[in-house]
Formats: sequence, C-alpha cells, structure tokens
Amino acid sequence: MTKREMGVVTTLVFVSFLAASVLAADKVVVGFYGESLCPDCIAFCTGPLRKAFDEVPSIFTLHYVPWGNAKIIDGKFECQHGDMECTINAVEACALHYQPNMTAYWPFLYCMYSHGERQDPSIAQQCATQFDMDWGKISTCYQGDMGHQLELMYYNETASLNPPHQYTPWATINGKHDTEAEGDRLTSQICRAYKGEDKPRACRF
Repeated sequence: MTKREMGVVTTLVFVSFLAASVLAADKVVVGFYGESLCPDCIAFCTGPLRKAFDEVPSIFTLHYVPWGNAKIIDGKFECQHGDMECTINAVEACALHYQPNMTAYWPFLYCMYSHGERQDPSIAQQCATQFDMDWGKISTCYQGDMGHQLELMYYNETASLNPPHQYTPWATINGKHDTEAEGDRLTSQICRAYKGEDKPRACRF
C-alpha cells in the first residue's frame, strides 16, 4: 500500500469512527461485518436484521462493513465467494459512501441481499434506481480508485476487530462482539442495549 493510500484510508477510518461515536450517543450501533454473496449474511440481512428494522428502527443504527472474509493477496482483493462478491462488496461500499444516512441506505442494502447469490451490477442498478440513488456515481466509484480505497478502509476496519472476526456475519453491539445478535435475538439484544426511556413496543418484554 502506498503512502497516499495509507493517508486516505486513515482519514476515512477516522471519519467513520467519529460518525459512529456520535450516533452511539443517541442510538444503539449494530455492526454488521459481512460479505455480499455469503449465504449466512444473506439469511441474517433478510431475516433478523430486516425484523429489527421493522420493529425497532428508531433506537438503533446500522454500521455495515462489506468486506467479510476477503483477503489481499499480492495487492489484489480475493473474496471467499469469487470475483463477483468483490465487485458487489465495492458496489455496496460506494452506495454507502454516497448515501451515508442508514435510514435511506437500508432499503438499497435489503434489495441487494434479497436477490441472494444472484447479486450482480445489473441488480445493483435496479436497486439503486428503485431507491433514487445515483447509479452513475456508484458505477464510476466501484470501478475506479474510490471503490478500491473504500474497500481498503473496510479491510483495515475488519482486520482491527478485537476479538478478531472468525466468520460472517460478525455482529457487534456498540462496538462489542455479540454472538446472540447474530441470529434471531438481534432485536432483543438491541433492546437490552438501548438506554432510552421511550422504548418501542417490541422491547417491552
């Protein structure tokens, strides 16, 4: 990695961390460290995570990190489920870059994951168009240097997890790994972590 790349990555990581810290003061921050074509990530996104957005959207925000089990080998990104996964990870990273508001980004992400292992750039274009995202910018980004830089940022963030991630999806609640949040107890774990008084009905258990 060049000095310029390191500088860009460091800046992006700091900005991402600062934004997450501000959000954490008001809402529970759910970290989802995943990869686009992973069957378990697809099940998590279209199951427990969708349920959380349906039932308790007002008390949490999602911090999505599209890298997962990918690696950098001889300077090239190599993804667990093939080259298309690397492409879609970059598409999702670029879409998030241009639409950092998670309330607005979530429908796009769900649209992508709802297509399962059939995700490709044509599906991404359909999802982006459906939710009024600028596909032109996203397309230029994921095929160019910006997409590469964003994925380097997510590589570094994933590599910095403590404890180190061992699988995907890897979920955190307010920055701490939480195995119970990786399945059907996600909503209840969000509720337990929320410190506000005005809890949604789904939290009244």
